[in-house]
Amino acid sequence: MTQAGPLQWRSGAGWLVLLGGGGWEDGEMIHSRAISAIVDESPIAFVPAAQPDDPTYGAAFLSHYAELGAPPGYVVPITDQTSARDPANYRRLARASLVFIGGGDARQLLQTLDSTPAIEAIADAFDSGAVIVGVSAGAMALGKWGLSFDTGKILPGWGWVSDALVVPHYTPDRSPQVRSALQRYPEAMALGLPDNVALALGPDGEVETWTDTEEQVTVTIGAKFGR
Repeated sequence: MTQAGPLQWRSGAGWLVLLGGGGWEDGEMIHSRAISAIVDESPIAFVPAAQPDDPTYGAAFLSHYAELGAPPGYVVPITDQTSARDPANYRRLARASLVFIGGGDARQLLQTLDSTPAIEAIADAFDSGAVIVGVSAGAMALGKWGLSFDTGKILPGWGWVSDALVVPHYTPDRSPQVRSALQRYPEAMALGLPDNVALALGPDGEVETWTDTEEQVTVTIGAKFGR
């Protein structure tokens, strides 16, 4: 694991970018920074598993990133466990220079990718230097747990950011939800990510906040965190 202060995350040659949510046009700086962290001209990849019934989301992502100067890319057609086990989709993900895991239904995303080669492919890409961007549901997947905005339920993530409870769409009025979650998981550190705010974790221990707003990441430590 790579560590900076209390944060620990999966070691790899790429960046992990956890984005709380928000529209394309409001987070242009974040997306530009993610593109600038790309290390080669390999294709970029969009994973639509959190919104499998919306074919326009992936196309909008590719169009917006092309306007910002990203390499060409493709939507990786992962919508269920079968497609997440497709060798062709493994290859598409493993060779990507940037993998964007979109927002939507967090439970759908996690159930679709759970224990599949698709996660292994994303890990292989990250190990080789790919930028991994998780927005909303995608950010929750990168933590050890995620706190659902819609239901308030705690869902298990992949644990790439160790002991992190990721809270997308964070606002101060969600703090009671966070405190309640930390009572259940006192060993956790909650990362409150407002819309259009990203926590970016680099391969050499960089910890950066990317945002065009005055908002920041809110960190709340559980009673037994780090023990």
